[in-house]
This record gives sequence, C-alpha cells and structure tokens, in this order.
Amino acid sequence: MPAGRALVVILVTLLVWALLYAPELRRSAEAAPTGTRRTVSLAILNPLVWFTDHTGLTAAANTASRAAGRDPNAEVGGVNVGVDPLPSAPPGGEQEHHQKIVKDTDIREPTPDKQLRVAIVGDSLAQGVGFAADSVFKPFWSEVFKQGRISTGLARPDYFNWMAQMHTIVDRADPDLILVMIGENDNQGLLYPDGTLEQDIGTFDWAEHYQERVQRFAKIATSEGGHVVWIGLPNVSDKSRWDFIQKQNAIFQSVADELPNVSYFDTWNTFASSGGGYSAFYRDGTQVSEIRAPDGVHFNTDGYTLLTEKAAQLATKDFNLDPKTYTP
Repeated sequence: MPAGRALVVILVTLLVWALLYAPELRRSAEAAPTGTRRTVSLAILNPLVWFTDHTGLTAAANTASRAAGRDPNAEVGGVNVGVDPLPSAPPGGEQEHHQKIVKDTDIREPTPDKQLRVAIVGDSLAQGVGFAADSVFKPFWSEVFKQGRISTGLARPDYFNWMAQMHTIVDRADPDLILVMIGENDNQGLLYPDGTLEQDIGTFDWAEHYQERVQRFAKIATSEGGHVVWIGLPNVSDKSRWDFIQKQNAIFQSVADELPNVSYFDTWNTFASSGGGYSAFYRDGTQVSEIRAPDGVHFNTDGYTLLTEKAAQLATKDFNLDPKTYTP
C-alpha cells in the first residue's frame, strides 16, 4: 500500500476508535489530576461524546463492551492485577468471629481452622506489602487478601472509590488485621460528592478535608472489629515532595492516635538515613542491605519484607497479635 494511503487508513482507524471509545476516554480524563493535560483532553473529548451520544454510537459501543464481558461504566482505576478475590461472604459466621469494635481490644487468637485474616489495602506501595505478606504471614495460621491497586488514593473517588471498596472488604473478608498504605497519589485536588474539584492542594482546607477522608476510611476498616496498622509514607529521593508527604503522615498519625484499634507505623524515620534524609539502604547492627527500588519511591523485595515484618511487630505490640502468625 502506498505510504499516503496507509497514513489515511491509520488516521481513519484512529478516528473511528476515538468515536467508539470517546465516553470511556472522557471518564478517564475527568478522573485525571487537574492540569493542562486534563483540560485539553476534555476540550477535545466533550464534542466527540456529544456526537456519539446523539448518533447512537455510544449505545452501540456499550452493547459491544458488555457482550465482550466489560462494563463500560466501571471505575476507570483500580486495575485488578495482583488483587486477590474476596470471599462471597464472611467465613465462619459473625458470631464465631471478633466482636464489634471496642477500644484497646486484642486481635483474636488464630487457630488452624479459624485463621487470622489479613487484608492489605492501598496503592502500589500496598501492592508491594501484599506480595511480601504472602511470605511474612504463615499460611497455616493466616490468610492474606492482597487488595492494593496501583495509582489509586483517597483524593479522587471518581478514579477509584476506596470507601466503597473498604466496605466490600470488611463485609466479605471480615479481616482481623488490615495493613493500610495509601496516599502516594493524593498530591492533587480533592473531588467532592457534588462534583466540585478543589484546586488548592495542601492548604488548610485541603488538609482538613483530607483528614476527614482518612478518618472515615479508618472507621470503615475497623467497623466490624478489625485492627488497622496505618503505614505512613516513606521519604523519597525527590526532596521537593518531602514537605507534602510529611503533612500527609501527620494526618495519618493524628487519625491513628484518635481512633481505637488503629496504630501508625512511621516508615519515614524508620528507614531514613542517620541524618534524617533519604537512604536506599537499611542498617541492622553491622549488616547493611539495600531496601529501596531505583525509582526512589517504592521498596524492593527485601525492603517490603522488612517493612511488613515491622508492621506485624507493631500489631503485636499494640494489639497483641500472636507472633506465631508471622515469625520464622
């Protein structure tokens, strides 16, 4: 095919694809962080969606998506890769499990037939914790539900609704221990129920509203008697982000100090260098090991294992988690 004709075919194909998927593309753009890219995308996609809605193309594309097993109106975020399926109903029955939340209650003692149920929730940092938890927690005494979802957070429920998902996790998995690590993607405007998007990131109002979300999320997690270890965000190699992350961590700790059965694990100071800065290495006595990933944000396999072990140790200290569930 001549080059000119090939170019025309490519352009026509892209145009048809854009028309068929314009509603989904617009939903993705609406859920993106505020900025020039989002504004330009919506300016292009809004007229396309108007055209497809009025010509019946949207209805036809949605029918084809459903026939292929896809929900065209599903959340745009929270890809299921690495996420464990949840039970259809809580195992064992509510009366056989833990009590409704009471301040300073202990985690129940697991047995081989009533294992400790551990849920790992949050963003890509939590995904790493989840994979480490599979090896840290003993399968004889515990069952791990990996629920970390990349690129998610509490700021934008239109991208992924963590409040609703936490309700689902509590209702269906009924976890005894919940390890939360979230917030890496929350350096953006907060979307409110009325559809407004707060632009002033990091202001007093933003912090107040963000703390309300953290508190509501923690209350949902502990609503049926579960215990939460909220893992704070680690320091990162990019120093320009330190101030905002430390504000987030202060919010996480404040909520943990206020609510029953919620503890805060300080990763910032635990894994910082001796001078309080970023370090890719961790010293344990005379042994030094590399624990951070090359991106300067995430941990490597050894780092996630160490982090998860320390979170479990905190649960033992604060909630009397039986060490036999995770010690070698």
